[in-house]
Amino acid sequence: MTTLDSNMVRFIAPYKDSLKRFTAGMVGKTDTGYFPERPSSNLGNLCADLIFFFADSCLKAQTGFSLDAAVLNLGGLRTALPNGEITMGNMYEVMPFENSVVVLKLNGSAVDSLFKHIIRRGGEPISGLKLEVDEKMQYKAWLGQRRFDSRRDYWVATSDYLAFGGDGFAMFKNPMQILYLKKTVRDVLIGGVQSETLRFGVVQKRTERRIVYANEAGVPKK
Repeated sequence: MTTLDSNMVRFIAPYKDSLKRFTAGMVGKTDTGYFPERPSSNLGNLCADLIFFFADSCLKAQTGFSLDAAVLNLGGLRTALPNGEITMGNMYEVMPFENSVVVLKLNGSAVDSLFKHIIRRGGEPISGLKLEVDEKMQYKAWLGQRRFDSRRDYWVATSDYLAFGGDGFAMFKNPMQILYLKKTVRDVLIGGVQSETLRFGVVQKRTERRIVYANEAGVPKK
């Protein structure tokens, strides 16, 4: 090793050690693995729920309205969460991007296009929403306990990447209204995992199937 190399190693050592301590810090705890799968998965359900809770609170504070749904893209969740301790490094591996949370006000036609896009892709992480898809790829949708009504407007939380049309979500590009919540998706997920672990001891299980195809053997694989 040259003198220059040795000096560089000494220079970066404090930063390397600091990064190692940061990524090793415990964020929360699980009692099962959380995996990204289609059409629904426990990881997708978890992440969409945590975005929903955060965005709903912000929307109510700013406008008095309640959030109707949260939608993410499975491709944005890059790996699984382990069974046991969840570290800061795990959270950065799951969500390595700097995307921020936004809330969109959409008309019924845009929401219908959203549902059809999710169905064509074989499912995406959703919260506040349930989709049932028949053999002809026609759907029934519920937001909360209410059937979807294309004559209504809806508030939907998502990432700014999707809001600008990423991953084919073109229906998000011209909302009736948009609220920038100025917090990254990753920070919301970290805060949610910390909060649930503090409250319950572990992150709560989310095994329900939120998107159900009549013939899941024919579900598109993306």
